[in-house]
Amino acid sequence: MINRVLNVCTGIIGVLYILVDIVFHLTVWGLIKFKRISYPLAFRLADNKSLFFSIILILTFIMSLLSLIALISNLILFVRADFILRVVLTTSGFFLPFVHGEATLSLCFEVFFISLFLIYLYKISHRKQDISDSEFENYKQM
Repeated sequence: MINRVLNVCTGIIGVLYILVDIVFHLTVWGLIKFKRISYPLAFRLADNKSLFFSIILILTFIMSLLSLIALISNLILFVRADFILRVVLTTSGFFLPFVHGEATLSLCFEVFFISLFLIYLYKISHRKQDISDSEFENYKQM
């Protein structure tokens, strides 16, 4: 149960991290497009009070820590279902804040992480329904 909570928390914090990153980049793009200023100046103005930087730094720390704990938990519980999916999700969550460089690569990695998280959520909701239905059937047979 704790393993599932760690994986879901890693995914939620990863999605929050991606959303904050997207808002920051949209702010910079809006300053460049509508105010007609240079990229370095737009970058400085967008994070004038260091709000975005502080939020991204905190989310990076929390996500890296949770992903590492979830990865260790997933490696201990390797016999459970969807082992490869869980390990790839937590590993990509750990490296998500550190994959910055080319915008296309970063965007592809963010889409990859979100798709893995959605697949994981689908799998655990589907598995949960199967368990509850089978428990109900066993109860009816008694």
